[in-house]
Amino acid sequence: MQYKITSMPSKQDKQEIYEELLKYNLEHIENNDVQELGIFLEEDGTKIAGLIGDTHGNWLTIDYLWVDEKLRGKDIGSEIINKAEKEAKLRGCKYAFLNTFSFQAEGFYLKLGYKKVFSLEEYPVTGKRHYFIKNL
Repeated sequence: MQYKITSMPSKQDKQEIYEELLKYNLEHIENNDVQELGIFLEEDGTKIAGLIGDTHGNWLTIDYLWVDEKLRGKDIGSEIINKAEKEAKLRGCKYAFLNTFSFQAEGFYLKLGYKKVFSLEEYPVTGKRHYFIKNL
């Protein structure tokens, strides 16, 4: 046996670890029905806003929300979040979870009814990373 330390794990390295962890988790978790969720706003075939996440059991997890800078402040982000929450409820979810950096959209999520439950200070160096939940 030997340890390998690298700053550039290959796609295969990542996939192998992911698959083994997933296999273990699926054997032990009470609900393994994870459904991906994507919501996109397009103009002339180009994405100008979107959300990527998933639903799993009681939870909607929002991984990414992006709105083109020219469109920010026009409630597009709010509409996308609302569509995600509505779809999550249809899938049986009761709660939503997301995280954001301090330079991003903390006030936006608070306005939408999310509650900050934790912050990582000094992340990655001088900023913060905030974690939010919401009852759906």
